[in-house]
Parts: sequence; C-alpha cells; structure tokens
Amino acid sequence: MMFPMEPHLEKARLAAAGYAPAPEASSPTYGMIGMALFLVGMWGAGRFYDVPLIPHLSLIVVGSLIAFPVGIWLQKKRKRRHVDAYQAELVRLGTGRRS
Repeated sequence: MMFPMEPHLEKARLAAAGYAPAPEASSPTYGMIGMALFLVGMWGAGRFYDVPLIPHLSLIVVGSLIAFPVGIWLQKKRKRRHVDAYQAELVRLGTGRRS
C-alpha cells in the first residue's frame, strides 16, 4: 500500500524527475548492461574489421570486467544527480534544508 506524499514533496519530486530522472535499475543491473554493451560493441567491431575474436578472448574478458564497475559508477552518478536535483527543488519551493 502506497501512502500519499505531501503535495510539496510530490511537486519537488516531479520537477526533479523532469531534468534528472532517478535510475530505475539497481547497480548490478547497470553493471551487467555495461558488460553486454561492451561485448556487443566488440562483436560489431570484430565483424566490421573482419577480426576473429577468439584469439583476443583475454582482452575481451578484461574489457568486460572493466565495463561492469563503469556501469555501477553510472548508476551511482545518476542517483546522486537525482537526489541533488530533488534537494534543489525543495529549496526552490522553500521547504528544503539549505546546506
């Protein structure tokens, strides 16, 4: 059961979501998506340049392991940006803390 938010909090949340939307997925999901995007990009580059990927498997694994924390970092950055925007909207509406 969802409890209704106070009107000024809801207004601040909607205003902040307009220019800094909150991430909807968890950090591990962002990491897995980062790995998948890296692997698809490597596959596409390999196909485009006609390079077999199996001999370069160790580089692909290392690259995908680097892409995982980059995805987590992106989720944390988007979450922090949303929280900062929400706080700014609360201050703009005159109901937030000024720190």
